[in-house]
Amino acid sequence: MRLNALFLFLSLFWPFAKVLAHPLPDVAVRASFEQNGDWTLQVEIDPRSFEPDPNVAPYLTNADLGVTPPEQKDKLKATARDYIQRVVAVVLDPVVEVKPEFDWQFTTMENAPLKTPEDPVMLTGTWKTKIPAGTTGYSIKALPEGTLSVLYHNTALGKKVERYQILFPGESSYVLSLKTFSPRSKAPPPITTDAGAAAAGDLMCPMCEAAAGSGYTLPALASVAIIVALVTFLRKKRAA
Repeated sequence: MRLNALFLFLSLFWPFAKVLAHPLPDVAVRASFEQNGDWTLQVEIDPRSFEPDPNVAPYLTNADLGVTPPEQKDKLKATARDYIQRVVAVVLDPVVEVKPEFDWQFTTMENAPLKTPEDPVMLTGTWKTKIPAGTTGYSIKALPEGTLSVLYHNTALGKKVERYQILFPGESSYVLSLKTFSPRSKAPPPITTDAGAAAAGDLMCPMCEAAAGSGYTLPALASVAIIVALVTFLRKKRAA
């Protein structure tokens, strides 16, 4: 009976576990500015982004990359080059046409070198150039054609700009002043809820807050419900 119950649990929970195991990929855009006008633009793309359903696509691991033919690696880099042009636009103020020429490398997350066989592989493109003369502002836009979120990170004079953004397709980032290296506009106030409503929500669903933070609320809640039901079932069987 215990083995049958365990098998039932695994068969019900496994589809949700697979969804929770690999978070939906996003596109990271990181810019670094120096006082002398040096500008480094870096983008990071998870190859899962190229799949029809990135949510369920498995990571490309360092072990997989080791057995990937050179021509396939070149194809991945070419796909990344085309992909970034379709999903992100760089905007300078005053308007200057920007056509980054990225040098693509295989890394793991945050531009870290690949080490272990299990490391997930990212395509990281780096472009080093000079800020065009007269340019006073920098921002990006997540183009409507994209389907994933875009992360907007900036570093100025060796220090990270505290404010960063998550952009959805069609949204534009704040403008970073290239004179003061600070956002030109203030961040919107944080979203708050009525204390009474929040308290009532906590009483109704004490596990919802943790589940909602993952971005997979429905699968997480379904998994919790399954676990509770199975525990109740096993207790009843044991009492009988």
